[in-house]
Order: sequence, then structure tokens, then C-alpha cells
Amino acid sequence: MKRIFVILIVSFCLLSYACDQKESVKATISWSKVPIDSTYVASEDIEKVIGPYRQALDSIMDEVIGHAAHDLNTQGAYESTLGTFVTRLSLTQCEEIFGREVDVSVMNHHGGLRASINEGDITLGEVYQVMPFENEMLLLEVPGDVLLEVIEKISKRGSSMIWPVTFDQTKEGPINIQLNDQAISPTKNYVMAISDYLANGGSGFGMLKSVKRLEVSPVKLRDIIVKEIRETTERGESIHVSIAHHIQVIE
Repeated sequence: MKRIFVILIVSFCLLSYACDQKESVKATISWSKVPIDSTYVASEDIEKVIGPYRQALDSIMDEVIGHAAHDLNTQGAYESTLGTFVTRLSLTQCEEIFGREVDVSVMNHHGGLRASINEGDITLGEVYQVMPFENEMLLLEVPGDVLLEVIEKISKRGSSMIWPVTFDQTKEGPINIQLNDQAISPTKNYVMAISDYLANGGSGFGMLKSVKRLEVSPVKLRDIIVKEIRETTERGESIHVSIAHHIQVIE
């Protein structure tokens, strides 16, 4: 009986040891390109399901909401026509929607705005192509020294726009920085309109993560672009944007 008990103990220990040993498994991944061409035909069954939804969506997205007097795009290092349009309306629309004065607005025009607005009729679908993200606009209370950090970042990257700040860009960095023709005070607080993506530190704007957020109900950036275009149309005007040349590059 004692011998059987010992055998059981030894067997249990061996089994426990075996269970504790983690087998190393090397994972492998393989892939191949699958070209989508004319050899693939639409499924009639699937088309019957999604067809009505596509037609309903197209009828919404094909709505003409305005007219562009010329192409709006993001061509340009520090300023662009589309970037100017969206950055400027971000400030004015946020003032109207939130009911308070806004000092400055910041927008990524390279990468943040994903398509151009072509000359001619502007459809709702075009705006969704320009701004496919669900970004929301916020208001921040930004100390002057942090605002100067933001401007320094913009001067280095050239992919973001800031309105209506002006400065001269040199090899050493920005000089002659002004906001509404006045120098920025490091000790003063400024109200900034900005997307939640940038406010949360996206695109290298980590200096804004700890900045105070003002109590407002966020509004989608896409919605205020649509609102601006519709209001311009109601005034009987087309969208026309000139680059302000707020940033001068000095060699």
C-alpha cells in the first residue's frame, strides 16, 4: 500500500511538472495580394440587400450645398486655400456656436483634410471626403507661453495652420510673432478653437493635453464646415478663399 502511495505521488509530481512546461510555439504569417478586377462579379443576393441603402445614401450625399468659385486644396507649406478656409471658419463658427470670443484656431491642413473641394457645385459627400473623421471642436484656455510653444511646433512642421497668427519663418525658427497685430503675452490666457484630436496631443501637440478645457458642448468639425457652406449659399455667395500670407519664409 505504501509503495502504491509513493508511485501515485511521483506520478502526480511528474504530471504537474509536465503541465508547467510551456511549449514554445513560433507563429508564422503568410499573405498574398488578391487583385480586385473584372473577374469578380457582383452578387445579386448581396446587391438586393444593400442596393436600397446605397440609393438612399447617395441621394443624401449628392445634395448640392454650395458652390466653389475655384479649387480649394492643401497645396502650400504653411498656408493653403482649403486650410485657410477650414481654419478660419473654425474660429468664426465656434464663436457663433459657443457664444464667446475665440482668439485663435489651429487645424491640420496636411493629413487632417483628406480631399480637395473642386471648383463648381459642392455636395455633402465632398465634405465627408474632406473630413472623414469624427473630430469634434473644443475650446481651450491656453496660456501665452504654451501658445508660443504651439506656434514653434507649427513653424517646424509646416503641416498645421493657425489663424490669425502671423510670423516670419527663419532657419532659427519663428520671429515677429503676432496675434491680431499684437505680440503674444506669455502670462495672458487665450481661447483656442481646436479639434479633440489635436487637443489630446495628436500630431505632436502634447503641450495641449494638460491645458484647461472650457465648458462647451463639442460640435463635429464636419458639421461646422457644412454650416459655413450652407450659410454662404444662403447669402447668395460662392466659396472664395485667398491665402492671407500670414507666414513669410525668410531665407
